Amino acid sequence: MKIHAWQLFLMISLLAFTAMIAGCGDDDDDDDNDAAPVDDDTTDDDTADDDDTIDDDDDDDTLDDDTGDDDTIDDDTIDDDTLDDDTGDDDTTVPEGCIEGEYDPYWGNLHAHTGYSDGELTPADAFEYARDEGGLDIQLITDHLEQLYLPFPTINKWNKCKDQADDYYVPGEYLTDCGYEYGSGFILPLFLSTGHNNVFFAEDLMPIIQLDFHNFYDSLVECEQCIGQFNHPLDDPYQHWNHYEYFADVDERMNLMEMSGTDYPWESFFEALDAGWHVSPMYNQDNHSADWGTKNDRRSGLYMADLTREDMRNTMLDRRTFMSYDKNASIKMMAQDVCWMGSILSGLDSVTLYVEAFDLDEGDTFTAIELYGPEATYLGQIDCTAKTICTGTFDEIAVNESTFFVAKAIQTDGDWLVAAPIWVTP
Repeated sequence: MKIHAWQLFLMISLLAFTAMIAGCGDDDDDDDNDAAPVDDDTTDDDTADDDDTIDDDDDDDTLDDDTGDDDTIDDDTIDDDTLDDDTGDDDTTVPEGCIEGEYDPYWGNLHAHTGYSDGELTPADAFEYARDEGGLDIQLITDHLEQLYLPFPTINKWNKCKDQADDYYVPGEYLTDCGYEYGSGFILPLFLSTGHNNVFFAEDLMPIIQLDFHNFYDSLVECEQCIGQFNHPLDDPYQHWNHYEYFADVDERMNLMEMSGTDYPWESFFEALDAGWHVSPMYNQDNHSADWGTKNDRRSGLYMADLTREDMRNTMLDRRTFMSYDKNASIKMMAQDVCWMGSILSGLDSVTLYVEAFDLDEGDTFTAIELYGPEATYLGQIDCTAKTICTGTFDEIAVNESTFFVAKAIQTDGDWLVAAPIWVTP
């Protein structure tokens, strides 16, 4: 367990209040060593047989080899029309809980630090660098809450961050904003962290003093406009929020989960989903150096109506996100032709899922799109045959009990992407 000097100072200063102060997260310098889950069975195309829900050979399927013709791809842009979003028709019955709409993918980094906590330089430097060098659509700064309070009395770093974000925010072109990272609780007497969380859309700083992660949950529920994110699970051994102890009122605010900064992104994501959390995947760089957007090619993806703060919040609320190891690849999943990933559907005895993955770079192709259910159970796959655009349908999957589905696309170079789940209840 690493103790920083500022943590020691803060612990000593606040022990008189009989409360423990949360520590800062470690720099995720080992992101590039993250490994995709290896399952020899999941990479065997023979596992998808005639009894599977996938029918790659059926001409009536939405799988169309011609859509993946590399010659038709413009590396500069791909819009939704070329990918044929009009998969639904007027006769489709829209189930309860369906999220509908027309959305485009944007790529961002939603967890990063500056010299306002334990990083480098200023938020203004980060916003400019992420835009000009990182090529990001979205850059958020989330310095550590505890350090935003330091030194005493505060120098109001929080408001300074928001002012700098406003200076660089250009609606429709470049999205900037400030949140913060809350070190949510400790196990006494060893000060072992039980987990860190990002907080987005807060107007003010939450209290600095807390006893455990339950106190953070209380603060999050009290903040009606706030959205929370599980950060780098298992970055330390106890950073699993008591194995994702579930609270329905917190679930309404905790909509996102990082699949970054950990050796177990896949396992942790499914542990949270199996516990009942309705979270969608993100990948952030957790920068502690001046490398916002260039630390690696990994991104958080958001399908948004427009590149604005308002639409970003709506996207987070709807869990319309994906994670990608590739800087300009995307994946989306739709149910019943019209319901976006992130939807919590009810009243269905079967569901049809359409999945689409694409990459803006001509040489970056896909090998397969895999589908998983609870406990990371493999359900089948679509063979992408080295296409830069891969689409397919999982037809009429029976729904006998409440369940969820997660799609993962695998690229030829080993990169992978994960789409937000779709939850279904009979």
